[in-house]
Amino acid sequence: MIAAATPRILLDLSWTMRWAGPPVGILRVERELARFAFAHLPSARAVFFDPVTAIYRLVEPATAAAFLAGDAVLDTLGLRDPGRAGRRKSDRIPPALRPAARWLLQSRHIALQTLERRRLTAADATVADRIARLQAPLIRGKHRALMVKPDGQRRAFVPPDLVAAEPVAFRPDDILVCAGAGWSHTDIAAVAAQKRATPFHLALLCYDIIPILFPQFYKPHDVASFVRYFEGAFPIADRLVVNSHRVEQDVRDWCTARGLALGSTAVVPLGADIPATAPMTGAALPHGLEAGHYALFVSTIEPRKNHRLLRDVWLRLLAEGVPQATGFKLVFVGRPGWMVDDLVTDLDTDPRLAGTLLRLDRVDDVTLRALQSGAAFGLYPSRYEGYGLPLVESFHLGKAVIAATGGSLPEVAGPFSPCLDPDDVDAWTDTLRAWITDPAARAPYEERIRRDFRHPTWSEAAARFFTAVGVMPDPAGAAPSSRAAVGGR
Repeated sequence: MIAAATPRILLDLSWTMRWAGPPVGILRVERELARFAFAHLPSARAVFFDPVTAIYRLVEPATAAAFLAGDAVLDTLGLRDPGRAGRRKSDRIPPALRPAARWLLQSRHIALQTLERRRLTAADATVADRIARLQAPLIRGKHRALMVKPDGQRRAFVPPDLVAAEPVAFRPDDILVCAGAGWSHTDIAAVAAQKRATPFHLALLCYDIIPILFPQFYKPHDVASFVRYFEGAFPIADRLVVNSHRVEQDVRDWCTARGLALGSTAVVPLGADIPATAPMTGAALPHGLEAGHYALFVSTIEPRKNHRLLRDVWLRLLAEGVPQATGFKLVFVGRPGWMVDDLVTDLDTDPRLAGTLLRLDRVDDVTLRALQSGAAFGLYPSRYEGYGLPLVESFHLGKAVIAATGGSLPEVAGPFSPCLDPDDVDAWTDTLRAWITDPAARAPYEERIRRDFRHPTWSEAAARFFTAVGVMPDPAGAAPSSRAAVGGR
């Protein structure tokens, strides 16, 4: 176990600083842990892995706060993801010619970058505002998504050299907390070398090892980065935190098979803050939806999430006339991911699905809350999950969910939802039909959820996490358990 009187807590915010869209699962966890640490742990500091020098750098508190609030995003032009092996096409250009090549090939970005640097370092607000007006005609397409927030306010588009302060001078009692996508945004070999040079403590949060277990669902270079990262990270982690017992066992089995050392582990559930009586906050449902008359699946569209199963089930129900007779609809909320171009095209163009299956992308938090509150029930057919926060969020709203048996989903669902084989189209068709046509079929689950479901808030989950890491006292006075409860049951 990690132990120190007053250790410095170094929170790796590399992914938070690169992300501009709605927060996805891992990003949300990284941000919630950081917010808790900055509020409750006086020694907490933000750090950023600099891919140019392959070292960690300190980030000033005000700068970290801007990134956590979504008011700033890192300009990554010219930066490579340090976890990815191989050469990029731009690496073939001689270093001396790269600035000119970027002006030629990415002139809009370079112009925006040059003006943004001057805007952010302007001596007074009048000059900054003048520069912003010069930028405005250039901010279109992908740059608008990066530089303008959903409410229309400008977001700082920060060059890396304006972000980080001095390099981290590691101390023996430092605890580096890595809770993001380290396989993409850090060089684990460089981190290990720094740890050998100055033995600090590494607390690693692992959500799952799905790309290792199911490489067929991912691009080969992503699988390679993932394997490389965890082959290097597991042996040097002083404390490994996972979100479920299933993931803990997956990691142990893989490390044993690979002959990798693995230190102490702790199971800490993720948090959720949706109140049991979540208000609609004035948000209207998207056009064509009526509260209580649709089923909801919230997830990035990727092969592992199993949207194809629900598409096939829905086509069966349409052939039977079930949605038409009940006015019921199926809603997918999530951005398209990888290896699903044909599916997304089919969802958007198949005339049989028109008007009854809705695919919604780039949904803001307020609209998502309205969709979750208005759904009759949820769906989670994923072939494998390391946890499954949408399941928990549905329970918080008193909504039952038809879930799959993949990975940790039965562990998280417990007695509150049925879990079906993700390949059993017949079982999914029968259950979905029953829940649509007869609300009494799902009523026992809804009643059990309302009566018995409890789950940690984000604050409680963060406190458990930092207790497991060893920087907060255990309220019960006991050492962090490696068999902590999932789902709060």
